[in-house]
Amino acid sequence: MKILFEENAKKSEKIEKLVSGFFKKVPTLENELDVPTVIFQDGVNNSYYIKCQVLAHIASKIVDLNAKIKAKDPESFRANRELMLKDTTYLKMELDASKGREFNDIIVEYNSEYNADNPLKVWGGQHRAHAISGAINSADRYHGFKVYFDLNEKQRTEVALISNTNMGVSDDTFDRMLEETTFGNTLRKWCQKIGFLGPKEDFPDVGSRSEKITVKLARSFIVNYYMGLDKGKTIKSEELDKNIYEPYVTKTGVSIDSNYAKIMSEKGDKILSDKSLIEAGKKFLELHRAQYGKVKGNTKKIRNRKAYRNKALVISVLCGWSYIAGLLQNHGARLLNHYEIPKTTSKIPDPLNAEEMSNFKHDSDLPTYRGLGTRQSTKDMQRLAQVFLAKSLSDTCTLDKQFLQKAVSTVVGLTTLRRGYV
Repeated sequence: MKILFEENAKKSEKIEKLVSGFFKKVPTLENELDVPTVIFQDGVNNSYYIKCQVLAHIASKIVDLNAKIKAKDPESFRANRELMLKDTTYLKMELDASKGREFNDIIVEYNSEYNADNPLKVWGGQHRAHAISGAINSADRYHGFKVYFDLNEKQRTEVALISNTNMGVSDDTFDRMLEETTFGNTLRKWCQKIGFLGPKEDFPDVGSRSEKITVKLARSFIVNYYMGLDKGKTIKSEELDKNIYEPYVTKTGVSIDSNYAKIMSEKGDKILSDKSLIEAGKKFLELHRAQYGKVKGNTKKIRNRKAYRNKALVISVLCGWSYIAGLLQNHGARLLNHYEIPKTTSKIPDPLNAEEMSNFKHDSDLPTYRGLGTRQSTKDMQRLAQVFLAKSLSDTCTLDKQFLQKAVSTVVGLTTLRRGYV
């Protein structure tokens, strides 16, 4: 078979040899017809690829739906999202495949570094590849593949990202892939060390469905802790309650948040040995577990809603709590109070009083305000930070309606003073 390089692709003996080896091992329509194959090169990341047609029964034996960003790293988990085999769109896809529909542009990487029996690592078209495998007994048709060769980690991540851009993939999946490519397994190891994730567990594809910590939440926790820590070093004890504190939500999706990147470039694996940060993480996990358990186990007193069970994992709650944990590192007595789980009563069965928070409105709020700790707006995070700061004044605090009103009123008053006369 003749192998050609497209005019925009730089000739490479290594790539030509890899492509030749691919055709010797994988039967394709191009082999059968003995037609020339063209090697292309991506204009952005310089990765090489070909286009070819493979029969369903052949493809089904050699595709790997558990592709990894770091091929040689045993701690690198599957980078793609979980298959949604009960989704209506997938079921239609499976039916079409069984009737003989041909699928195209299934994006794979030819890689035998791991799971060598399945060298076609699928980066785009997981569901189509799975549907093809299920239809081989009824329709063995040729399907179109875009096959990449000799990818480095950066190229592999970009291929994974662009392959899924129009597939409705969540930002959580993008975050997970970029995190591993940029910073390795440090964040995941930190979450495993705290207990947010199990020993061999990875971050979820879609956090809103999983009820687990996401890359975004873990990043935000760490950034807010260090932001609060830096702020706390400049404030005397008597000044703590006279400021408005502004927690921060890390940006998510196809780029790394600059504040998080700065922290990781400075600290990296040191976060795994930062005892104070680890303690803060474990104390927050205690709060989350207490909240989750109280809501799930006390349905007569409070509705067992996911928003109530996971109140601690709401972004404004998590950011506010973490910021104050950092802020109080140099204020020992108040830090211990902050780490105390809020008291519960017969009227307030859950530590964070989730239902009261959700129904909360201050006199200054517009009718459209959704409640305390329900969104990630700056105002909501400022209020939650003040709630936790006020709670740190006592080790017997209960987050009842009166307490929430006082804490929020403090922020409203300080904001008014900051604005001055108008």
